[in-house]
Amino acid sequence: MARTPAAIRRTELVEAAIKVALDEGLDAATVRRIAAEAGVSLGTVHYCFGSKRALLEAVVESVSQPQLEVDLTDVEPGDYVGLIRAAFHAYWNEAGGNRDRQRLIYELVNHLVRQEDPGPELAQMLFRRAFGTVAGFIESQLQAAQLVFPTEVLSRMIVAVTDGVALAWIADGDDATALEVLDRYADLFGGVIADAEAAQ
Repeated sequence: MARTPAAIRRTELVEAAIKVALDEGLDAATVRRIAAEAGVSLGTVHYCFGSKRALLEAVVESVSQPQLEVDLTDVEPGDYVGLIRAAFHAYWNEAGGNRDRQRLIYELVNHLVRQEDPGPELAQMLFRRAFGTVAGFIESQLQAAQLVFPTEVLSRMIVAVTDGVALAWIADGDDATALEVLDRYADLFGGVIADAEAAQ
């Protein structure tokens, strides 16, 4: 039987870790339990990752904010409300409206910040990736926002909004209200940015 390439095995182990965490909780996601879920030996886990920290980093990488593909086809230049709304909807389609992903992120952050090193560092890494994704969008598509908000501040504001909406959605499953709330925040952010640009 051909040996499974290490890259594929790493992906399988990350998926196994996520499944155990979702089904049984993060405390149950020991290396031994993950190996059993993936149907491999402990030695295989250590060969692929070297340490539990490396495996946790791979899990954080897997569930971190994705690089969003925002459809700006119908957004006119200077339409900041439309631009932010399109970004919010892209986020929701790719990440926000995935209950398992969102639940795992919240559980992962809560778990990591209670641990000693490297727990808090990995939790911070997860959010740095989220902030970085949003900052990249702002710098490429929403430069006028810097008239009102420093990019770092606006990035954190947007992540706070999307995370808050997603947390409520995990509880109530109300897609329509979640998207309406995001649209209203787009109105607020976009309106403030447009007013600031007009005042220049």
